[in-house]
Amino acid sequence: MGDPDSVRDTGTGLRNGQPFTIEVEFLSDWACGTGTARHGAVDREVQRDVDGLPMLRGKALAAVLRDAAETVTVGLDDGATGGTWHDWVEVVFGSQPGASSRQRLYPGERFRPRPRAMPVPAALHARPLRLPASVRGAIAALDARDRVLAREAAVLLRPGVAIDADRHIAADDTFRIEERAATGLTVTADWQLFFPGLPVGQPVPWEAELLLRAAARLVDAIGSKRRRGAGRCRVTIAGDQARESDGDVSEGAGRDAGPDAGHGADLQLNTLLDQVDQARSPSEVVSTAAADPAASPLGSRATDPPVHRHDLRITALTPLLFARGVIGNMVLTEQFVPGTSLLPMVARALGGPATELITGGRVVVTNATVEVEGERSLPVPRALHRPKDTDPDTTPGVRPDGEQPASRRVDGRHPDDELTDGGAPGSDQPVELVNLLRPRAEDGRRLRPMTGCCIADGDGGIRIGEVGLVAQAHAVVDDTSQRPTEDSGGLFVYEAIAAGTVLRCELWLPADAALDTDRLDGEHAIGRSRKDDYGHVTVEVLKPGTSVLTERTPPARTGYGGDDVDDGQLVVWLLSDLLLSGPAGEQVTDPNAVGAVLSERIGVTLTLPDPGPDEPPRELVTTRRVESWQRRWSMPRPSLTGLAAGSVIRFHMTGTPDEEALTRIEATGLGERTAEGYGRVALQPRLLDHATVRLSTPDPQRDGGNAGEPITDLRSTAGMPGLAVELLRRGWRRELHRTAAVRAASTELRQEFVPPGVTAAQLGTLRTLADRLTAAGGPQQMLSWVAATVRSRPRKQTWGADRLNRLAALASGADQLWEHLMVRPPAGIAEELHPVAAGWLLAEVVRAEVEQRRNRPAGDEPAAARQAGVRS
Repeated sequence: MGDPDSVRDTGTGLRNGQPFTIEVEFLSDWACGTGTARHGAVDREVQRDVDGLPMLRGKALAAVLRDAAETVTVGLDDGATGGTWHDWVEVVFGSQPGASSRQRLYPGERFRPRPRAMPVPAALHARPLRLPASVRGAIAALDARDRVLAREAAVLLRPGVAIDADRHIAADDTFRIEERAATGLTVTADWQLFFPGLPVGQPVPWEAELLLRAAARLVDAIGSKRRRGAGRCRVTIAGDQARESDGDVSEGAGRDAGPDAGHGADLQLNTLLDQVDQARSPSEVVSTAAADPAASPLGSRATDPPVHRHDLRITALTPLLFARGVIGNMVLTEQFVPGTSLLPMVARALGGPATELITGGRVVVTNATVEVEGERSLPVPRALHRPKDTDPDTTPGVRPDGEQPASRRVDGRHPDDELTDGGAPGSDQPVELVNLLRPRAEDGRRLRPMTGCCIADGDGGIRIGEVGLVAQAHAVVDDTSQRPTEDSGGLFVYEAIAAGTVLRCELWLPADAALDTDRLDGEHAIGRSRKDDYGHVTVEVLKPGTSVLTERTPPARTGYGGDDVDDGQLVVWLLSDLLLSGPAGEQVTDPNAVGAVLSERIGVTLTLPDPGPDEPPRELVTTRRVESWQRRWSMPRPSLTGLAAGSVIRFHMTGTPDEEALTRIEATGLGERTAEGYGRVALQPRLLDHATVRLSTPDPQRDGGNAGEPITDLRSTAGMPGLAVELLRRGWRRELHRTAAVRAASTELRQEFVPPGVTAAQLGTLRTLADRLTAAGGPQQMLSWVAATVRSRPRKQTWGADRLNRLAALASGADQLWEHLMVRPPAGIAEELHPVAAGWLLAEVVRAEVEQRRNRPAGDEPAAARQAGVRS
């Protein structure tokens, strides 16, 4: 690797490992779709963020930038393939092992496997692009109606149809409605370039910066239908001087300008282009291979167990993906964050001694489960069963954000179901879960185990916590056909933990171990596909918490610890998956192996009780298999098979256990890979000491109640960002147009403006004046017409003084308009939209009146209308 000092600092360039802002301004409507539809409404939806506003996936923009960068390299390498600039594309955007592992020798021939090579990780870390935070915050602070209108205004509907190739007309059954994000929106995100071989904060290699900036200049459209006019955009990277030439561009400005508008003064790119001939290969500047770490001593098992030092609260800023399996083309995710994914960040915070501490069994990072009411949840013991007749979707539960599932009432039950003791209809009593480890009388009820995670509710029961999941479709686009194909990989779907989910884990360390909590606090990337749209989290270091569910029962009730007790039982509840190996290194899932390990650790004899007809089950376990992938080798890792979290085993115990040994086991865990959260156990937990456990319902007051509603009602646009005001204005224009049509259907409202005896000519005049209200001098024309009508005695008698006064009030901007419409926009927008809304209301009133007269049966005209000669 070359000397880092040889990396040229261009003055305003990008810095290694530090975020830079990338911005995309859309000059036409655009769509980054989800691959899903709303039945009967929309055939293609746009991607929305957690705030319900359009967003652009980092994957989509990074892919378009890569395609543009490959075009740049053709010119910089003089048409050669595999040149210096082509190597820089792989360093910046990463290699494509999926594409490079297959090769087609001749057109029409099947792909043939190519020898695998170690993939090159991308130096570019992308994030989803969203509307500016100030805009999202301003919209979120609006009241419920304004907030919905602003979100709706950011999206529009476009009709579409397929054309028959032979008849050149619309093909049958091909009409569709597609969503698109509105033009004039600007989305932004903080990306970064990170080269492991360079110090953080040092300027990135100028070759990488040149490639990225040049690619951004070439991108002029993104998203679906971009070859048909949609998605025209301008991409700007921090440091571009183009914005300075544009000045302060307001929303909608430059909408008719081409994608190259304002780029003439990109001095940064021009400066980089001046040194193209001095380009170095990536191997001269940065290392593309993982450097071998310095040899660290392996730790020896310490006598003192680790202590619960901290809790880590993990908030998902983007969806989180931790693959647990594949079904068809869908990748499924775990509903927790594995400790395996959290251990690297903890190791970095521990610094040099990390390897010795981890290998010595003195560090434990548990799985991060969903946080409910500020408490870390635990997997529900499989010994707890609920009546089978109760619908699982009606089981009381609470999401981590405090909201109730959509199909449930506030009390956690389905509106049509009232649960009695055990879940039978007809009573308001809560559900009682049955503990199968305790003797019980046979009552004929069918039971099924509970799943998920739970917390203690404070009244002796438990509450279920739920994790929100999302599914997002992706596609691998073939370079030749420019669409997903079977050969390229086609369409696939990621299931992920929803953004906004809050999870919590425990961190166990030696009492004297130095931990850099400042390095843990902040933003991190974890999980699969974390370089772009997934895995972005914030971590907060907290004081350690405690769980009532795992407290051991007093010695007198456990069957051990008393002077007159020689035999008893020990209940083991697995809080995470347990990995055990046999004598030959094989993976073992036999509960007897668990008893053997525990017996050795606590100094007693543990055996499984003999099964009897009246005896409770001795084991309620299930196995689980974990698959993973070695990225550097491009090979699968060995499968891990063990007892699944939530499993419960009841042992017969002979002897008195060592309390210190029990505490050590609960601190360090059992089995293998305990540092990654495997092997967490609770011994003789208080939760399983009762024959029944109450399943409590969420308290809306305790869970936040109307947490989604704003604290204050902002009915003024003062101080709001321009884009937020523009979206709110667009939303209210749509709403007022719809409201005017609805209100005009009211006969009472029409009679307030149009008399029954008015002529068709006068209705036509009123319609013309209504259309002119938004033009210069339009209100004055309406007032002049009202004044002329007043001067004409016959016309004044026909219209009536009250109606003419109402028409004059609408033309003069009086607030009576909002009383007629029964809605009112926020201050600032109301004054601006008053002429438009008044024109729409009068136009709809005239249209509805004419339509009613046209549909009126012959001979049913009012007498005044017949005298005036009005044709129905």
